[in-house]
Amino acid sequence: MGIFNTKMSLEQLEDKIDNCVDEQQHLGSTFINFQLQKQLIKEQNEYNKKQLSWSRSLTIGTWFLVLVTLLLVIFK
Repeated sequence: MGIFNTKMSLEQLEDKIDNCVDEQQHLGSTFINFQLQKQLIKEQNEYNKKQLSWSRSLTIGTWFLVLVTLLLVIFK
């Protein structure tokens, strides 16, 4: 059980799975699943940060337009 760890890359895990006994292959696939999920979460966080930036910009722009509209209505 000690041949796999969470710090291994996907390629290292695949090599170890190819060279280990059948009883340990399911354990290796679990570590591969862990690595892929970790990578997916990282990519999703980067995407979310970009979306949050755009959302903030749109919110600030909307509030600016609301203020300008109110000023135009008040001083008309």
